[in-house]
Amino acid sequence: MSGITFFITLVIVGVLAGIVSAAAGLASLISYPALLMMGLPPVMANVTSAWSTVGSAYSSIAASTKELRHDKRQMWLIVPLVFVGAVLGAILLFTLPGKFFQELVPFCIGIAGLILIFPHRPRQAQEAMAANSHSLGRHPLYTALTALGIFLVGVYAGYFNAGAGIMMLTLLAVVNRQKTFAVNNALKNVAMTVTNTIAVIIFAFETTIEWNFVIPLFIGNIVGGILGPIIVRRVPGRLMQIIVGCGALVLAISLLVRNLL
Repeated sequence: MSGITFFITLVIVGVLAGIVSAAAGLASLISYPALLMMGLPPVMANVTSAWSTVGSAYSSIAASTKELRHDKRQMWLIVPLVFVGAVLGAILLFTLPGKFFQELVPFCIGIAGLILIFPHRPRQAQEAMAANSHSLGRHPLYTALTALGIFLVGVYAGYFNAGAGIMMLTLLAVVNRQKTFAVNNALKNVAMTVTNTIAVIIFAFETTIEWNFVIPLFIGNIVGGILGPIIVRRVPGRLMQIIVGCGALVLAISLLVRNLL
């Protein structure tokens, strides 16, 4: 593959990853396998993917200001939880054996795919769930469990960000039953921006960065991050979840077969 073709291919991969990241939280379902196909080992592919998705993270926040305007309080409650979790997760990535990481990835992606495909908010229960949302939020145990869930997703995102976005989105959809998909997606984008930023800073000190891969992916991710929230406002969220969820299951199976061969 020539230098120009290599660059353009990675920019296109970055755009697609940025759109999927901002719209569904599964950027690594695009960038991770593409990097594996280009010869990077699993851990390095994850590090490179994490670096590149920082571009879509910040551009998606800029494109989601409309949804975030009235949810700043919750946003600032989420940020410190995922910050601490991401630090711990990034450290674990370089502490645990590489083989453990390679074998864990297909299962994490598969779980993320199942979460997407199977409805987590039954339509017939929406009104009752919305009515109970505020009272549940005031219960100390409920609040503590919610905080723990956000923290654990932050740990996972720092360790391996494939599927972390949709896990956060699903958690927020359960907690914020009265809010739209677009609002919860915007809050997810903020959380994933924090985790990605912390992770890449730690990665920079712990490993070599493949800049020839990162730069074109980063450029594409910026464009995709702008397009993602715009798409979310216009395309039914459930349809996007099913499409990306099916893709996640296909990828999980292919990576599992790859590990077994």
